[in-house]
Amino acid sequence: MPDPTRCAYAPPGEYMKDHSFVRHDGWWHLFNISGTEGYYHGYNGNEETVAWSVSKDLVKWEFRGHVLHCSQREGYFDRHEVWAPFCYKSDRGFFMYYTGIIHPSRPMEYRKLGHSHPWVWQGHVETQGIARSDDLTDWLKISDPQKGSGVPGRDSHVVRDDAGKRWLLYSTVGTREVNVSESTDLVSWRSLGVCCTLPKLMANDPRLGRTTSALSAHELHVSESTTVMRHPLTGRWILLANWHWVCSDDPVKFPGETAQLYDSTFEGRRVDLGFACETLESDGAWHRSGTFGKRDYWKLGFTRIEWVKNGAFRVAKPSVLAGK
Repeated sequence: MPDPTRCAYAPPGEYMKDHSFVRHDGWWHLFNISGTEGYYHGYNGNEETVAWSVSKDLVKWEFRGHVLHCSQREGYFDRHEVWAPFCYKSDRGFFMYYTGIIHPSRPMEYRKLGHSHPWVWQGHVETQGIARSDDLTDWLKISDPQKGSGVPGRDSHVVRDDAGKRWLLYSTVGTREVNVSESTDLVSWRSLGVCCTLPKLMANDPRLGRTTSALSAHELHVSESTTVMRHPLTGRWILLANWHWVCSDDPVKFPGETAQLYDSTFEGRRVDLGFACETLESDGAWHRSGTFGKRDYWKLGFTRIEWVKNGAFRVAKPSVLAGK
């Protein structure tokens, strides 16, 4: 049987970053920010589209192209870039929640500077948007072209709350806060406010993996790439951020002050879990996807995990990329 921990994938000539998976018709569909390997998103032409790939086994992937693009229109919320797609499958179709970027200062640069490329924040605006599809190939933007969906922040994640007869959308605000919004139709959303504030964490923290340590010497955006789900062993709600986890009985309120770092040890050593993580089940096994490797040359990898009743999970098998 194919082993997802052997995966080391990025679309040809591109790097892997924030991503999302959908299982449909026996295929895994992967959507991710499209970036040219070796370059930073501060370059024009970079992170302006969403890449689409498919796989039967989470190991071998086929790149199919780009399916969502920035508008390149003045006054539109997604004029310059599109970030962090999250694709949700429902009986109402497929919905892609993404972050549209206005960033007026990305000057021409011929040198391959990567993250050393000058980054000017003046005028930078992040706004959430929504696109819809019936077949995962043809996507139609359905949110207001100027105002977006009204959901604050970036890095969306959607989950069904059956008890509340609603969908909940979690998004990153700033560097440490997670906002929650609710909807009854997956299109119109009402923000309920911040549901969790996670502890401060520095990228050079020795408890983290080598991919994270190479990001920067500064404070991490700990509330990015948040997943919220029912804990498979306890049924409680668990919020899984890139590096922290915290449980709650209320899906709109998580005690961030009790958040803990993942147990990332395996056979007595600490292993790399990557960043921009997602959590998924395939053929009865659970995996934590992540972005691994050299900065601006990142690839997709999977860590096999086993859930822990009084915690989050433990590492059952590291990604092949964890040691590279």
